[in-house]
Amino acid sequence: MSVLSRRNTDEPAEEAARLLLRIGVFLLFVVSLIAPILARQTVYVLLPIGAALLLAAATLTPDESSARSMRAILLSPPFLAALLLAAWTALSLLWTPFEGPAERFAKIAATLALVALATGFLPLRTKTSNLNLLPIGVAAATIALVAVTLLLKPQYTLDDILDVGPLGRAGLGLSLLVWPAMGALAVRDRWYWAAALAVATALACYLSRAPNAMPALVAGAAVFVASFGRARAMAAVIAALMAAIVLLAPLAAYLAHALWPDNPPAFFRHLAFWGQMIGTDGWRTAIGHGFGAATWGVLGGYLTPATPRSLVFKIWFDLGALGAAAAALVAARASLFVGQSRPALAPFLLGGIGAGFALCLFGPAAEQLWWLTLAGLDAIAYALVMRGQFRKRLPRVPVGLGAPAGDSA
Repeated sequence: MSVLSRRNTDEPAEEAARLLLRIGVFLLFVVSLIAPILARQTVYVLLPIGAALLLAAATLTPDESSARSMRAILLSPPFLAALLLAAWTALSLLWTPFEGPAERFAKIAATLALVALATGFLPLRTKTSNLNLLPIGVAAATIALVAVTLLLKPQYTLDDILDVGPLGRAGLGLSLLVWPAMGALAVRDRWYWAAALAVATALACYLSRAPNAMPALVAGAAVFVASFGRARAMAAVIAALMAAIVLLAPLAAYLAHALWPDNPPAFFRHLAFWGQMIGTDGWRTAIGHGFGAATWGVLGGYLTPATPRSLVFKIWFDLGALGAAAAALVAARASLFVGQSRPALAPFLLGGIGAGFALCLFGPAAEQLWWLTLAGLDAIAYALVMRGQFRKRLPRVPVGLGAPAGDSA
């Protein structure tokens, strides 16, 4: 007769921490991907609840590894670059001509702070059972989105077109989260499942009419193919390319206006309009008009509907050259940071960065809270996957290290 010894992992606090972590991950990557398909506001509620559960799980079993993880996040180059961008954005509230952006900035700052805390206190090693919830959630949301669009045939209102309705937001969220989900499958040699998830997500994004989701997926696929087998080298190339696009965008806009001052082609219409604005802004191009000036300017009728909805334009218009430099630094450092992950995983994560940058470049993603909430959810997914415990085979237990022998009766 053998007596099983009680393991340390069976302590009540650790069991509770594991349960809270599992529930938090389930809320973040299953429920929060499915619920917004039918209810617009649910993502704002589920992200804080899921992040709070992750924090609660970390506080139940505090150790030095959690503190080291948080310090690593706070001192990482992408976070420091984002902190610089946030500081300049807060300072720009002093000269913004509107009152609404202050409240919007407070909500955005609180959301991103919660995401940073939840990411920092994630376990240093993600268990496979928790990691599986990410591709499961993406697959379930994809099936739900396809079913809703095919069976219910929703009618899109003007508000849905201007501010992106629930189905469009769900499609944009899938276009971001499918990349870490595919990476979690591929590093365990589940390539067919990863390919099937990619095809299903592309179909769901197409049916949802999510604005610019398909071009973003194409851009992500191009980055993935280019970086496969040479992730670190391509991460540097992608970082330089994104920084150059952000920093040189006003020059491209001014050239488009110079080439087509009166009747630009449809593809360059917004860019040429931005070039016209640059010609009249003068020194304002250097410091910007203040956070939220572009969005509230359009809503108040001070700017025409032809105003670009690209995040790159809004950063330049709101925050000027220094804000654009900080944004370029965030994009570049994020690409370099992701490029240092596992060789089998890095191409998928770089593809996700390429897709996200394309969405920021084409619009309508801007400083809207729903978009930044999706971006925060994507950041937690990246941290979850990069800390995954990937094994292709079960480890062999050496002879003599099995269960302890019990006392014979």
